[in-house]
Amino acid sequence: MGRTDAFWRLLTFFRPYWKRLVACILLIGAAEGLRFYFIWLTQHLLRPLIASGIRTGEGDWLIGWVQKALYWLFPNASHRLVLLAAVCLVGVGIAILRAALSFAHTFLANNIAQKVVLDLRRRLYSHLQLMPPSFFEQERTGQLLARVVNDVAALQSLVTIGIEDLVSTPVLIVGSLVLMIVISPTLTVIALVLLPIVGWLMWKLGKKLRKASYEIQVALGNLTALLSESFSAVKLFQAFGAEEQALSLFDQRNRQVYQHALRAIRLRTLLSPSVELIGTLGVIAGVFIGGVLVIEGRLHPESLLAFMIYFYTLASSIRKLSQIQAVREQVAGAAERIFQVLDAQPEIADAPDAIDLPTVKGEIVFENVRFRYPDGDEVLKGVSFKIRPGEKVAIVGPSGVGKTTIAMLLMRFYDPTEGRILLDGHDLRKIRLRSLRQHIGLVLQDTFVIDGTVRENIILGNPDATEEEILEAAKLANAHEFIERLPNGYETWVGEGGAFLSVGQRQRIALARALLKKPAILVLDEVTSHLDAESEAAVQKAIEKAMQGRTVIIIAHRLSTVRNADRILVLQDGQIVEEGRHEELVAADTYYRRLYELQR
Repeated sequence: MGRTDAFWRLLTFFRPYWKRLVACILLIGAAEGLRFYFIWLTQHLLRPLIASGIRTGEGDWLIGWVQKALYWLFPNASHRLVLLAAVCLVGVGIAILRAALSFAHTFLANNIAQKVVLDLRRRLYSHLQLMPPSFFEQERTGQLLARVVNDVAALQSLVTIGIEDLVSTPVLIVGSLVLMIVISPTLTVIALVLLPIVGWLMWKLGKKLRKASYEIQVALGNLTALLSESFSAVKLFQAFGAEEQALSLFDQRNRQVYQHALRAIRLRTLLSPSVELIGTLGVIAGVFIGGVLVIEGRLHPESLLAFMIYFYTLASSIRKLSQIQAVREQVAGAAERIFQVLDAQPEIADAPDAIDLPTVKGEIVFENVRFRYPDGDEVLKGVSFKIRPGEKVAIVGPSGVGKTTIAMLLMRFYDPTEGRILLDGHDLRKIRLRSLRQHIGLVLQDTFVIDGTVRENIILGNPDATEEEILEAAKLANAHEFIERLPNGYETWVGEGGAFLSVGQRQRIALARALLKKPAILVLDEVTSHLDAESEAAVQKAIEKAMQGRTVIIIAHRLSTVRNADRILVLQDGQIVEEGRHEELVAADTYYRRLYELQR
């Protein structure tokens, strides 16, 4: 999609607010109409003010009405003084009314623009929530942050220039041209002889500005990506004394933003003065030729004054148009990057004939499942197994053999390269994603805790849960007692990433979160691998309570945690090589036995 297309597509986001836009346009039209009316009024009353014997404003009922009122108040006043006072009073009224209209349309326009920014940012975030993990593995997190924050913020330039400028500028240009032609077609043609040069200049510089603006957004994205990575790895930089290297890389990308921004500023600042210079030359030409026409008696002095006011209004509007053009190019560059994300289609999506599962027994079948990550080696090489409803099955093996991949496939974060996965006899690809994941509770090795309270973390997947259900899930996860000892209990703020909790406490909160969904299937992925002996015992006790009455898959590297499983699947090199209970596998000469002895 080109930047021009992206800009026009962006304008479609204003469609829900078309009634407000129409009201805004009408208000702008009324305000600018008052501006032209006052100029016209001044022009047509200059001669009566100069000449004597004129009792009322020529052809203007409002001035005539005000004059009559003034004559009634001051019957002996000079006719010309009354006329002057009437013009001034009408001018004050026009100024007050125009100020009120300007406030109304400016506030309304900014409100509309902010609404669009709000909607667009929400649309972008909502779309990203639908993208599978593979999308985030291919895209840098910082770049995505830049799209949601920086690029959408760039669209707020529409607020800076104001929708009123987008509407009022064409109105002023057209209105000024019409009134200039009414006064003197000849003078209008002469004054506008430089207009094609202005158009060419705006097009030429605008094209370069569009490219520069796009490069700014890319550079800002790279800088945001670096900041995101640096803040996450600050301990690593400090541990290796690499702060200077980090600063050097930051300086490099920060300077790139500066250089691109400076180029855009140079182009933007060159555009406006250039247009102003050409406009000034036009004004000077108009003054000279108009002066000649006045001297020759072919044009009234007041008409020349009004013509120059109209021409000045036209020149100012064209200059503003060049500023709008500069902002438009900047907005178009940001819009293009935003729509690149919005147009990305999720690889994992509901099939047209996908169904909801109201209840789940918990039977899981993998049939000859093969899988490879994008641009990676094959991880699973024909894996087949069946888990019966309510069975506790452990999947074990060394790191990198595909244990976690099985959990990711079951959650349908990815689809198999070959083969299929069944839940209660239904192919996962025929089940709606929300329905599938609603029935599976997942606890990962790297526990994710949001920056909020304990309660907010537990109810993350079930915000409508009752207080009784929250307490029940916490007790089942062996978390209620330590939560009650926290400073504010369930309302205790846990800090970013759960900084104020221990690893074991975070794991139990994650387990409570999973159990609050009341899932038919519970998947535990290396949940005790980072724990000390005391924390592991507490989490293990919680897991034993949580496993009752549901199908459980335990993915583990430490074999001491799977001894009580109903069945153990041993994974090696992407294939299941052994299967059985702990006692059976240890008793025989098996690969599992060798792994178990290495860990004793």
